[in-house]
Amino acid sequence: MPATSVIARVPQESRAHIIRSDAEALEVVTALSDEFRQDAAKRDRERILPYAEIEKLGQSGFFGICVPREHGGADVSAATVAEAFRLLGAADPSIGQIPQNHFCWLAIIANGTEAQQRFFFERVLAGDRIGNAHSENTKNKPGVHTHDLVRVAGGWRITGRKFYSTGAIFAQWIPFIAADETGASKMFFTAADAKGLEVVDDWNGMGQRTTASGTTIFNDVFVPDEHVFPYSKTEVDAKSFMYNAQLIHTAIDVGIAEEVLGEARRYIHQHNRPWTGNPYDEHAREPFVVAEFGKLSLRVRTAAAMLGRAAAAVDAMRAAPSKQSIIDARLAIADARVVAGEVAVDVSTEFFGITGARATLPQFGLDRHWRNARTHTLHDPLRWKYFHIGNYYLNDVVPEAGTYI
Repeated sequence: MPATSVIARVPQESRAHIIRSDAEALEVVTALSDEFRQDAAKRDRERILPYAEIEKLGQSGFFGICVPREHGGADVSAATVAEAFRLLGAADPSIGQIPQNHFCWLAIIANGTEAQQRFFFERVLAGDRIGNAHSENTKNKPGVHTHDLVRVAGGWRITGRKFYSTGAIFAQWIPFIAADETGASKMFFTAADAKGLEVVDDWNGMGQRTTASGTTIFNDVFVPDEHVFPYSKTEVDAKSFMYNAQLIHTAIDVGIAEEVLGEARRYIHQHNRPWTGNPYDEHAREPFVVAEFGKLSLRVRTAAAMLGRAAAAVDAMRAAPSKQSIIDARLAIADARVVAGEVAVDVSTEFFGITGARATLPQFGLDRHWRNARTHTLHDPLRWKYFHIGNYYLNDVVPEAGTYI
């Protein structure tokens, strides 16, 4: 597949709108989600990357809603972040996933020097977006990298190949993770228009088709020292990016499940004919269909409630960080992540059983929900969450840092 050039950085004079409050953030996202939903099936079917949609989302000020207030942002709550991504995930989960890394790495910027924070937060408020290029398509464990990183005057040079670069093709900054000469983990923010950097649109997964989660190639790319940040993925820090990472994944899964349920309801009312033996003339009144829909809707509402509970735990932890509040937030997110992931996959599969064969026709595009759910829920294995949850509640073993809990 041919390489696709990344978009140029937003010029300094081109300013995005700045969202000032949680309420404004949700108002903006609600309106844009309704708009993005209209062509979601077509983008999935034809693999049309949402350049215009991401640009519109950027100019709305969405990417700046978590910038700290002291730097001019709204610094919205975790509850608002979760709700925003639930809305985007329902409308188009690819668009929901694209900004996920951006909201993670804002926490990394907050660990930088005052000058670094001032520069990058200003750029984010102006409209810059952050992608990612820290994973590799190898058999190594996560965090084991095969790139070449060399110390040079004034910075670093990297040569290597990364994969799962969600957001990179839409971004102005593409960070990667590496160890410096002392062995300390750092995050290196590379300008998307840096010489030697290439983003390739070669993602061809069955789901999340338009995330462009493909390859980023670094060919002796220079990164100045002022664009290098301390990196820690430990979940035992109240400011860790991991809370946003897992909360956003959960919200996207809840959004997918809710959208499936809504589409199933519309399909049943508008397209289904009653089956032989149904005592009613409407498919929607068949007792077995009603009962199954009730079961599915209950599971979806449970996942949504657990997402809200997890977001509330994160907000409580950030307001009063302590050893226990951090554990509570980690476990609440893990609970919600497991339930939402399983519900998204199950509901997007089982609703076909109460609709019928015609629901699989391509003109309806309903298969995309299962493909998206199945693909998105594979970001980290739920089986390990079950283990760590069980080990905590049975044996009082707090999950170690790096367990994605």
